[in-house]
Amino acid sequence: MADIEGKRIFLVVTGQAETNSQLENLIRAHVQGATVFAALDGAEALFKCANVMPQVVILDFNISKTNAIDITEKLIRRKERIAVIILAPALSEHEYFMDQVVTGQVQFLSGTGVVSIFGNHLTRAMNWVTDVEKALYRLKFLNPKERLLNQGDKAEFVYLVKSGELKALRKDGEREVILGAIHSGEFVGEMAYINGEARSASVEATTACELIEIPSESLDAVLFSKPAWSKALLRTLTKRLKNSNEAKATKPG
Repeated sequence: MADIEGKRIFLVVTGQAETNSQLENLIRAHVQGATVFAALDGAEALFKCANVMPQVVILDFNISKTNAIDITEKLIRRKERIAVIILAPALSEHEYFMDQVVTGQVQFLSGTGVVSIFGNHLTRAMNWVTDVEKALYRLKFLNPKERLLNQGDKAEFVYLVKSGELKALRKDGEREVILGAIHSGEFVGEMAYINGEARSASVEATTACELIEIPSESLDAVLFSKPAWSKALLRTLTKRLKNSNEAKATKPG
């Protein structure tokens, strides 16, 4: 299985050192533990890719020496999973890489002035990179306010929160009631798996989040091979039980 912990290498390629630095800061703020390299033209970008293959490449469409389209063509043909974000203010994304745009491997971004929009593109790129078929588990990234689970859905995955914070919500008539916060190191969605029932609550990201997504059918094997995750699950279940008992103790009558 691919090493999901290694999917943190980025290459930023624009013709301006200042722009490269700004993009590097945005990446580091959005992706925990990111390693970021920079290049000022297409030839330098290809040279750096030959030495250390990045997982995500951010390319200015107007870079010199080797153009962004040719570089993207070379990258997406490689056996490694590489996502590309092309900075192209006036370009219709339907002109190039239509299949890859649909899957999220290639994205076109008009400017990076809105930080949240750039973050959304990074999230989609990272999710594409880590979405390896037949893996026992993979990384999943969420933006703030993005839903992870919906109440009533089938329990197909269990999640372990690596970073960030989420909140659990439950429908109460026409409104949703916040049940509590979910923090780094806790499991999410484990009760539906254990009980064999549909999701009893919805879960939404409060901040940018990084989680480990484990298919329900793989959970037993993963926990057997990851004792630390088994302990995290026990801590989560203990917390759920404690919260339930406290709620019963404070309930009137």
